[in-house]
Amino acid sequence: MNEYQNIWNKLLTILKEELDETTYKDCFSNSTEVYKFENNYIYVKTPTVLVSYRIQQFYLPKIKELLPMVTDLNVGFKFVDEKTVKETESNKPSASGLIVEPDGLEKITRTIPSIYNFENFVAGESNRYAWIMAMNVAKDGPKVCNPLYIFGDVGLGKTHLMTAIGNYVLDNNINAKVVYIGAQKFAEDYFLATSSRGSDEKIKDFYNKYRNIDFLLIDDIQLLEGKTATQEEFFKVFEDLVNKNKQIVITSDRPVTELKNIMQRLKSRFSWGVVAEIKSPDEALRFDILKRKLSFLITDPNDVPDAVLHTLARLFDTNIRDMEGALRTFVNYCVCMNCPFTEENLFTALEKVIPQKKGGEDASKTIINLAKQEICDYYKITIKEIESDSRKKNIAYARQMLMYILRTDYNISLQLIGDNLGNRDHTTISHGIDKITEMIKSEDLTKQDYAKISKKIADSK
Repeated sequence: MNEYQNIWNKLLTILKEELDETTYKDCFSNSTEVYKFENNYIYVKTPTVLVSYRIQQFYLPKIKELLPMVTDLNVGFKFVDEKTVKETESNKPSASGLIVEPDGLEKITRTIPSIYNFENFVAGESNRYAWIMAMNVAKDGPKVCNPLYIFGDVGLGKTHLMTAIGNYVLDNNINAKVVYIGAQKFAEDYFLATSSRGSDEKIKDFYNKYRNIDFLLIDDIQLLEGKTATQEEFFKVFEDLVNKNKQIVITSDRPVTELKNIMQRLKSRFSWGVVAEIKSPDEALRFDILKRKLSFLITDPNDVPDAVLHTLARLFDTNIRDMEGALRTFVNYCVCMNCPFTEENLFTALEKVIPQKKGGEDASKTIINLAKQEICDYYKITIKEIESDSRKKNIAYARQMLMYILRTDYNISLQLIGDNLGNRDHTTISHGIDKITEMIKSEDLTKQDYAKISKKIADSK
């Protein structure tokens, strides 16, 4: 054990030199003890789950960068708070532990966000079956089922469960080959591998990436709809992995029977194993999720009254991801403004993001149509062009600005925005929103465009 403690001590010495004094004191000054070494992982004890979370979020790349400077050993790190250590040693189930690992040792395994694990997934009646099946597949692989097909609406936890499977596998076998990828990226990889004539090396790399693995975790399989050639290749990958007794996990926003323009034999394979649905959570589960999330955001979750969390749970009743984002916005607002976590401040912080309830979908469509017209007038393009597949720079920019305004100013769902922009999928809408978000931060013209158009839409309502 002394060898591993020495490795960590050397890393701490370098971190102390490279980080500012406050950061080192908050995250590493009381995270000095290596308490065990297991399965090629060095376990470091931290004072709180919040410290573990901060190390994971901000300093794992630095730890990975420094590791070769102090050792040639092929090791990883896990950071576990003292409470979890005590519970584990007492054979009690961990209620709040966050185990994290650095961004890696094996190139093929590093597409998995380590923040998502089974310990921080909150289970209830709406997702319990999917949660249990995911844990069983993580532990026993194809012995349980193959594939595991998890479906549900946007933002309900499908990706969390999928990546929890991958992280569990890597936690228990550092040499496991796990690929986590979106269906759209799979299609892009296949296109690049086959688009250059005579590029045998690219095709070989593609086969190595997707066939010489232990677990394939593929997200948003519905994005393969209509891509016949890519479906043919995925069918071959599927067959190859199943025949080798390797595990496949698939997520989708809809059940297998509702997939459109997917070849029947592929849909049949999706139904071979277990199909598990994640439904919208009830208010009690949403409250539990918020309570758990708080433990990663502030030192004492009890600083936020339960009544405020219940209000937040009622406001965001369809999308867990949006609800968690609203919680982060609220907490950051109160911390930055040095004001109490009250319901009044909740509504102040979330004024622009609280879902619009009055009028329902009809009201949202009215806003969408109004915003379309204002943006088209501003950029001197037609509604037909903004709804089209055109990738002309000016049209694509206007379209993304529309996505951004509808989402940030009026909190209209990704699905509804996509439906009213040529039936685009939610991944495309998210990408457009993210692009404008970054441009507003760095480009004054984009910031000015947003301010002018947003005001014109608001004044026209």
